[in-house]
This record gives sequence, structure tokens and C-alpha cells, in this order.
Amino acid sequence: MMNSGPPPPPQGSSMNEDKGDGIRRRPVPVHYDWHVAPAQDGDDGEDQDDEGIVFEDEQPKVMDYIAIFCDYVFWILLAYCAANLLLWVGEQAGIVHPHFEEWSPVRWWHTNPHGLQKELYENRTSGEEFDGLKKWIEGGPGGWVNPKLGIHDYLSERGRYERRLEVKEAVDRDEVLVRLPLSHVLSSDFCQQDLTDGTIRKVVEAQKKSSDGIEISPWTWITLYMIAHSHKGGSSSASSATWRFDSLLKSEYIDAALSYMPIFWDDANLHWLNGTDLLNIHVLDVHAAIETEYHKLTYLVSDIQDTIPVVDFKKWAMVVMSRGETVDLPDRENKTRTVPQLAIMPLIDLVDHHLPMPEKPLRTDDDLLKYQERGSHTNISYNAALAAVVLKAKDMMPQNTAVTVGYGVRSNADYLLYHGFTMPRDWSDLTLCTQYGMIELPLPPDMPAWKSRFMLHGYRYAVPACPSRKSTPHVIIGAARFLVATEADVMSFEDRVLKDPSLLEAKVTAKKEKFLNHGVLEALTTVCDTVAQPPLCRSPISLSSERAAWALVKKHTLMRVALHPVSMAEDERILASDDKEGTLTVNQRHAVIVRREEKQTLQRWCSIAATIADFLQTPEAEPEIANTRLPEEEKLENEEPRTRPIYWQRLMEFSLPENTRELPVGCQAR
Repeated sequence: MMNSGPPPPPQGSSMNEDKGDGIRRRPVPVHYDWHVAPAQDGDDGEDQDDEGIVFEDEQPKVMDYIAIFCDYVFWILLAYCAANLLLWVGEQAGIVHPHFEEWSPVRWWHTNPHGLQKELYENRTSGEEFDGLKKWIEGGPGGWVNPKLGIHDYLSERGRYERRLEVKEAVDRDEVLVRLPLSHVLSSDFCQQDLTDGTIRKVVEAQKKSSDGIEISPWTWITLYMIAHSHKGGSSSASSATWRFDSLLKSEYIDAALSYMPIFWDDANLHWLNGTDLLNIHVLDVHAAIETEYHKLTYLVSDIQDTIPVVDFKKWAMVVMSRGETVDLPDRENKTRTVPQLAIMPLIDLVDHHLPMPEKPLRTDDDLLKYQERGSHTNISYNAALAAVVLKAKDMMPQNTAVTVGYGVRSNADYLLYHGFTMPRDWSDLTLCTQYGMIELPLPPDMPAWKSRFMLHGYRYAVPACPSRKSTPHVIIGAARFLVATEADVMSFEDRVLKDPSLLEAKVTAKKEKFLNHGVLEALTTVCDTVAQPPLCRSPISLSSERAAWALVKKHTLMRVALHPVSMAEDERILASDDKEGTLTVNQRHAVIVRREEKQTLQRWCSIAATIADFLQTPEAEPEIANTRLPEEEKLENEEPRTRPIYWQRLMEFSLPENTRELPVGCQAR
């Protein structure tokens, strides 16, 4: 009889689970894909170390690290972009203002310059040093010093110690005073090739190896040479072949001379220059130029900062700038020709640079040229046959006459900045028409993109106190035209230029037909010089544009005049009082003379700018914005435009003394 009950459970299963539950479970087949591998040699079947066993689905951990790093970089970059976007939005909304660390120059000043001047004068030994210097020069090939020459020590204004070359006997015209061998001239080429100093050799080698193409200024090479050799000489060793430096330039004398230059003034003296371009621009520019060169040197040769402190470098750099002269010397690449080079010329650099006062105001270029020809008693030139720099008398010089070589007619600010002296205050009145002021035109906040791509920042512009045919304010007016030009003005002027190319001095190319519209951007490049920096519109664009340009210049001129905290009348009162009582120090008096001259120049330009701006508002101005062209045979300078508006002639007329008018409102420094 067959058994009809359920089949027995699989072996190994438990029936206790179903016991008493009355549920019949359906068997599910189980697939087993694994099998037992046969034992290998040495495998005893015991537990083995699982190290080294890698399952197929296990990923190496390095991939996890790379993924984490990529996520980190992604989120950092995203946060950086978001932060910059928020800063930009904040700046545009006026909520956030960018903050830049203010640069502060390294400064030095002498605590008692007056006492140092007195001490130097009482202990002067320049006679012996001068004799040693003469022997050193005459020991060179072809070197010679006229026995009529001598050195004179004296106290000038308010106890200032000075020394200068003088003739002890009368000198005839064209008589040679000094022949300085080329081997004794401290030019940049000569100093760069000096192999006796390790620092210069290191800089030369590092510059050759550098891939950055770092250029070293000529005066920097001379400065390095003077620092290296300043302590090698003395009167006892003046004839030594290894000594190539002026023995009269002792460190004490250097400190005394530098104490009169504004970059070595203390705060009390600099306070007298408040509001001037000399303090706000030029002094800082000189500091920055010197420190930039110093950082170049320390970048090339790092141990320079340990051997040459920045203060010492700054002192000797100003010695080079103060005593250096530009003279034609043989070119290093081609000895058959000469090129202008900055050089220090020992003994010759002791000439007096004060010019005699002009007999009358210098109003024209001819007046200036004649005065400069008569101002110097001597002439410095290179003689190729003698291989020497020759100092020769231009005219007969009486006994005990100072040997003079003028720096040329320059502003008192320039004399003070680089040489530590000023001419008398009457100099400003007599040379006013040779002076220039500085006016800054900042970028407007709403400058459109089609113009802003050509002008990224504002500029400062030189403006003449007395415009002439060879010196006009064409740069500042051209830039102002660019700043105020509208899209309609530019497009309209381009159409006129294409019909009449004589409206522009530059050649006009015909407009090409294009699928898209020509556009204001290309029109701007046609009517204005967008390649120049700053970009200039050299011809009037329209009457309204010309009015706006001069109004802009007038506005910023008035703002510049107002920055002076002291009036010109107060400066004149201070100088007049000092003439009687002598209450000012040398530096204080120089500061007042400089700031008075700057105000005088600005007020003169302000009067001209205001007068032209007012004239352009009259009906007579419209026909005078038309262009006229100067004759081709007339020589122009400083890139002066030959094509200029008719009203330009009024600039010259207003500069004449007979047309001097009362200062307009706002043009007088308070």
C-alpha cells in the first residue's frame, strides 16, 4: 500500500517550526554557485590570515580620497566666486568700499642739520682733499686740472655750509679748466662693468640669468658703485689706482647736503608743503622710484638687504640724482658714436648751479633760449681725441669768480626736490611763463563701456601757465573731449569727418560696408586717438561737446586751487616778514617759495581756463570751433597738433601781460 502523506522534510531542516501550526510550507529551491577549491600545497585547512584577499566589488581607497579632494576644490571655488560676486554687488551699491593697505615710504632725516652745517664749516679740510682729487685726476691718461682753479668754502643762507669751484686768477675765453679722463667718469656703463666689487658682479650675473627681464635704471648702477667705493678713498690714498671716487663726498657732508631735500625732511618741515603737488605727488614719486629699484636689487641678489640698508641706498641715490649730469659719451655698443648718458664727474660736479636772475620776464621761447645761453660761464663736453670730458670757459672770467653750469630754467619745486635749493622768490615772477601746473581729471562714475575700455583710470595733466603756439593745453583738452563725448556726438562727427577729412589731422580711412551696423565703438576709433594713453580727441567734436570739455577742466582746476590751505597773499606776507626778521629756517623758507610759485602758476592757468570756458558759452564761439592749420614750415614741439580750432588763438592772447585780468571767482587760493 502506498504512503499518501506528505514527503519528508529535507535533511537538516527542523520540523519544530511547523509543529502544531497546521501550515504547509512550499519548498523553495536554493541554488548554490560556490564550490570547494582543492587544497593547495602547504594548505593544512586551518584558519589562514585573510590579509591580501580582495573581493571583486571592493574599490581602492585612493579613489575615495580623490573624489573627496575634487569635492573640496569645487566647493571652495564656488564659495570664492560667490564671495567676489557679493563684494562686487556691495561696491556697486555703495555698501562695501575696497580697502588697500597704504604704502608708507622708508624715511630718514637728520635731527640737527644746522649744527652739522656749523661743525663741517669749522672743521673743513676741503683744501687738502681738493689737492688729492687733482692728483687723482692728473694721474689718469690725459687728465689735467687748471692751476687757476680752487675750492671755496663758505656759509650761505642762514648758516648753510657750501663749497664751490672758483678761479683764483682771471681766465680767458675758451680756456680749458678741467680735462677729466673717461676712466674717471662715473657713467652707468662704466659702473656696471666694475669687477672690483662683489655686489655689482652678483647683480650683473643675476640679471643675465633672470628670465623676468628685469631692467636696472642707469642711476642705480652709479649708486651701487658709489656705495661700494665711498669708503675706499681718502686724501692720503687719492692717487691709488684702486680708488675711483670723489674724496670730498664724505658721509657727514652727504648727510648735511641731503637735509635740504624734501624726501629727507621731518614732519615739521613737510607740514609747510601741505596742499602742494611737490608733497602730494613728486616727493612720493621719488620715494617710490628709489624703493622700486632697491626691491629689484634684493629680488636679484637677496643678501643685498643685509649689506646695503634701504636708507643708505636712498641717500646715495639722491646724491646721484642731485650731482649727475647728462653728457654725450661713447656708446658701449659702438665706440665711434656718442649717446647722452647720466654720469657723475668728480671735481666738475663742484660747479655752482645757481643762475643769475633774468633782467626781464621770460615770455617767449626766444627769451628763454637767449637767457640760458648767457646763464652759464662754462661748457661741458666730451672730446673724442682726448678721450676726456672737458670743462671750458665760455667767456672771460675775472678773478674769484664762481664756476657755474646752470641746470636750465626750471621750477623752484624741481630745484628743491633734486638739488635742495630754490632761487629767490622773484624768480617765480620772472619765469612764470615757463612754468606748468598739474590738473587731474578723474573718470566719471557713469562712463559707458564703449569708452571705459580705452581709459582705465584717471590721469594728471601738465597745463602751461602761459600757452603759446608751441605749448598749448592740447592733451588735457583732448582727454576732456573724450570723457564728455556722447554717443550722438561721436556718430555725428564721424559722418562729418567722412565727408570732410580735413576736420582731423590724422588720415581718415573710408568706412567699410558691413552686415551689422557700424557702431559707436568703431566711430570712436575713427574720430579720436584711442591708441594714445590717455586717449585723445584732437579736434572739437561739436560746440556742446567743446563747452562740456572746458567746463570739466575749469571745474577740476577750481577744485585743485581750493586744495591749498594758505593763500598766496599770506605766503607773501610770511616771506616779507622773514626778509626783515629772519625767523624761518632754510627749509621753511624754501617751502614757502615753492608753494607760492605753485599757486601763482595754478591761478594763472585757472584764469585762462575760466575765460575760455566763459567765451565758449557766447554766440561768438560757434564759428571759432572750426579748424585752422598751421603752416608746414613752422616747427612744433611736444606733439602739438598742427590742426587746431580757431579760438585756440585766444589762449595766446590771454597769456600776454597786457591782457592780464582780475582773477575770476574761485581762482584765488584761499
